[in-house]
Amino acid sequence: MNKKIVVAGVFSASIALGIFGYIYLPEMVTVQVDLSGNPSNIYPKMMAIASQTILSFAGAMGYYFSKKREKKWLVLAAVGLIVSVITLVYNI
Repeated sequence: MNKKIVVAGVFSASIALGIFGYIYLPEMVTVQVDLSGNPSNIYPKMMAIASQTILSFAGAMGYYFSKKREKKWLVLAAVGLIVSVITLVYNI
């Protein structure tokens, strides 16, 4: 698969999730839940969105520029997107 298409897809999805999160998430976002299902760690909205977006961008750029072990970078980008989706589902 063409690396440019994959990177563009990850960037687009990450930016779309970030914009959606900025619009719909509350000011304080739950990022960690304890075993009983209660929120145990909260972050400001901008910090939560930025950390997930940076994780996805770093994975995509690592995938694009790597010659070996490309899969681990792609997994990192996917984890960033999955964390964004989980954060949105839990907090909305």
